Amino acid sequence: MNCRLIQNIKHSCEYNPGGISEIYLLDIRDFVSYRFRDDKLYDQCFIDSIKISAQDYIRLDVVDESNFTENQDNGIYTQAITTFVRSLDYQKTASLLLTKVNKYLIVFSSQGKMFSFGSDGGATLSYTQQTGQRGETAGYSITITKKSIYPLFEAAPDKTVIESLLSTEDKVNLVTTEDGYCIPILELWKK
Repeated sequence: MNCRLIQNIKHSCEYNPGGISEIYLLDIRDFVSYRFRDDKLYDQCFIDSIKISAQDYIRLDVVDESNFTENQDNGIYTQAITTFVRSLDYQKTASLLLTKVNKYLIVFSSQGKMFSFGSDGGATLSYTQQTGQRGETAGYSITITKKSIYPLFEAAPDKTVIESLLSTEDKVNLVTTEDGYCIPILELWKK
């Protein structure tokens, strides 16, 4: 019976049963504002653009087990995204120590869509280092959490907001809209 349920499902770009393919951290101090669809309020949960004052971000590794959860209780949303970075080394540890002291606006992709959270004060990153017996995975288990008054927002990867492409000194590509909003071009937008 189980075989019949899954035998004709093909895993391709058109069918994605879940999972996160990209995670980006933007320093909350560089976040200016969201612009919601049709200039409506946040309760529409759809962002047309993200205005930021700086043009750099951190991209985290993702694994098949990377996931996002959100729970709501008494008007507060508890949001968490988890991922895993393989192999322990001093450079990754040093980077994580620096990353851990800041707060971030989070942008991630799942099922061909972009999502964002953490705009009200920024999300925090924590990690644990792990290694195990022979054959087990070694690396960093990373969790990014936020208690927020806002739910998860979907972000538009809409090419109509693109006016021109910029490239920073760090080779980070951005979309600049007619209103001066800068949006990092994520791989999803580079079709």
